[in-house]
Amino acid sequence: MIRGLYSSALGMLASQTQSGIIADNIANVRTPGYKEQIGINTAFPNVLIERMGGNQSSGPIPIGGIGTGVGVDSVALSNVQGALQTTGVQTDLALTSPGYFVVQTPGGERYTRNGHFQLNSNGALQTPDGYALLGQKGSIGPLSPDFSVSADGTVLDKGQSVDRLRVVQIPANDLQREGQSLYSSTQPVQASGVGGGGPQIVQGSVEASNVDISGQMVQMMTVMKAYAANQKVIQTEDGMLDKAVNEVGKI
Repeated sequence: MIRGLYSSALGMLASQTQSGIIADNIANVRTPGYKEQIGINTAFPNVLIERMGGNQSSGPIPIGGIGTGVGVDSVALSNVQGALQTTGVQTDLALTSPGYFVVQTPGGERYTRNGHFQLNSNGALQTPDGYALLGQKGSIGPLSPDFSVSADGTVLDKGQSVDRLRVVQIPANDLQREGQSLYSSTQPVQASGVGGGGPQIVQGSVEASNVDISGQMVQMMTVMKAYAANQKVIQTEDGMLDKAVNEVGKI
């Protein structure tokens, strides 16, 4: 009975963690470039059950195993391409292929698919948080308001090539989230080119979040039912312990 309490409590904690992940996804359904998070559950090792009162000469007799609970092992990212949203804003850029823009932060280079950029007072492209968008030569700018970005990432201003956007390929398992749509990498990152296989960067558009809101609501209901089921098991186990201590013990 005590083991059942622990297993059910772990199940409730796992459901609580999953609901937090789902709530985060729903909260960022309108964040450009946001990638849906997926909680991955793992089962703890089974415990072998042995029959009591068996033949002493043959030793304990195994009769099976019992699970010891479940937990959220890790959080993965869904790399499904989000839908393109046309904004008509010159500083908005969308990647239509795998890869990440590179921005410079006080903590070093970070990576994002959120292409909602803007020009600062010096005419350089940056994120709304003030992080510079990087090209092959460093930060991109100064630019005039009429600059353009071709499909291969080349930045043109007044008919002249200014720079080319850096786009890097990073395996999803190496990404570490540092904000709504900003990531760092746990492994060295190598730059990769853009273009070559068709249009890969679209100016005047942003990539929307890839969160499926209806799917998230279904998952939320599933998690809530699992939480309620584990809660009911704990209540039942508690009632059985109460009878064992206060009623059976009096006989």
